Amino acid sequence: MPQLDILIILPQIFWLIICFTFFYFLLTYYFLPFFLKTIKARINFIKANQMLEVQITFAVTKKKLALFKNLNKTLNKIHLILFAKLFHLRFNFLKKPMKQSYFLLNKKILNASANSIFFCNPILLNSLEFYPLFLNKKKL
Repeated sequence: MPQLDILIILPQIFWLIICFTFFYFLLTYYFLPFFLKTIKARINFIKANQMLEVQITFAVTKKKLALFKNLNKTLNKIHLILFAKLFHLRFNFLKKPMKQSYFLLNKKILNASANSIFFCNPILLNSLEFYPLFLNKKKL
């Protein structure tokens, strides 16, 4: 076989080793440091972004807590003002002009409207059940 002749194969092996070492040194000394620099730069960029994200989330949560505290204080002040001035009206009748069921109904409506004003919750108003008197429905 002419491919395995010692006169033909030795120069091929020689040039293979020479070309391999040339490309190996070219890649390791010129291109590999360039690739490592870009990888390190990307890693540092990601770390800097993560630290910035943590700082921003901390600042946002701090502002959020301060806003909630301020909002709770303001809502408590509004709640006290509304209860003290608007919803503490008491009527004393000498005679009872209406049935007791109407007073209970008025009390429920007043409580529901007060709760809807204080808590902005329309579900409370929808939870009340109103029936005409002729149906004789009683709440359980």
